[in-house]
Amino acid sequence: MERLFALHSRLQLTIIIVIVASLLWALIVAWRNRGGMQPLSGILQLLIVAQALIGIPLLWYVDPMRMALHLFYGVVAVGLIPAAAVALRARAPRVVGFVYAGILLMLLIVVIRLYETGG
Repeated sequence: MERLFALHSRLQLTIIIVIVASLLWALIVAWRNRGGMQPLSGILQLLIVAQALIGIPLLWYVDPMRMALHLFYGVVAVGLIPAAAVALRARAPRVVGFVYAGILLMLLIVVIRLYETGG
């Protein structure tokens, strides 16, 4: 179980790196007014879902009441990228880039808060 705890805590660093790379790419898409966010947002979504799936069995070893805020932030993190994809379907690349940049900044804050509440 210690390995799952270690993987769960270290996967967060990978997620932060992908969020920062995606944020930079979103700004490039907005600036150039062409391109898309599908590959990076797909990779990011897979990493977040993997993080959540690794975290589910770990719930049996922690106090659920103490982790309530952590669970709430986890649900928000899992839902942000799909919600953005649905909301931005068939929009101009500049709009998509700027909105994704905002969503990714919010996701970065959520991931940092997840780390802080994971204790």
